[in-house]
Amino acid sequence: MTRIFVNKEALSSDTVTLSGGDAVHVCSALRMRQGEKLILCDGEGSEALCEIVSSSPGAVVCAVSARQSSVSELPVAVHFYQALPKSDKFEFIIQKLTELGACAVTPVLSDRCISRPDGKSLEKKLRRWSDIAREAAQQSGRGVIPLITPALSFTDAVASASGVRIFCDEDERVVPLSDAVKDKTAKEISVFIGPEGGWSARERESARAAGLTSVTFGKRILRCETAPVYVMSVIAYEFG
Repeated sequence: MTRIFVNKEALSSDTVTLSGGDAVHVCSALRMRQGEKLILCDGEGSEALCEIVSSSPGAVVCAVSARQSSVSELPVAVHFYQALPKSDKFEFIIQKLTELGACAVTPVLSDRCISRPDGKSLEKKLRRWSDIAREAAQQSGRGVIPLITPALSFTDAVASASGVRIFCDEDERVVPLSDAVKDKTAKEISVFIGPEGGWSARERESARAAGLTSVTFGKRILRCETAPVYVMSVIAYEFG
């Protein structure tokens, strides 16, 4: 069933009017008409089953028939701290992590990051990344839009991480990823993924000193845009 995200205040009413791009999408792209049903979500886990009362490119009026909590979210909140890759790889990462169930993604400016945009550029990118997360959440049937947070230094990222803290390291040879995500009582998981050139020795030592769990993916080394998809897939399987 079609899902559209609206703001929390709008969803509190018994009648919700979609306008702008959402109205055009529902009326013109999907060609939905009076009597058809769709789900409106507030992006924070609450949703409403609605019936279209009237439909035009300027406004789609929906009547709320039932309310419920989203059932599409994982029981664990997964936050990815992704070293910022070059080109548009970060957009791909956000899209796929959203589809798989991540709740937050933070770009990290690590020692070996090739891409180092300035503050103004990062602000513009943050808006773009948030739009991608919203679109991917809507397409994949999520009830929550992942939070895309401002970029952090590696040191600040480590300090802000909580729950089960996983440091994905191509030099690790002992602890497999599967061992680090076996605790089904975990409510939060923080995952660190390195850049194209991997983590620096300083960052490995900082992660170890902070108590992060270094994990291996096995004998293969994954690209920086493949690794987060692999990790999130494993977590989704374990907690699914």
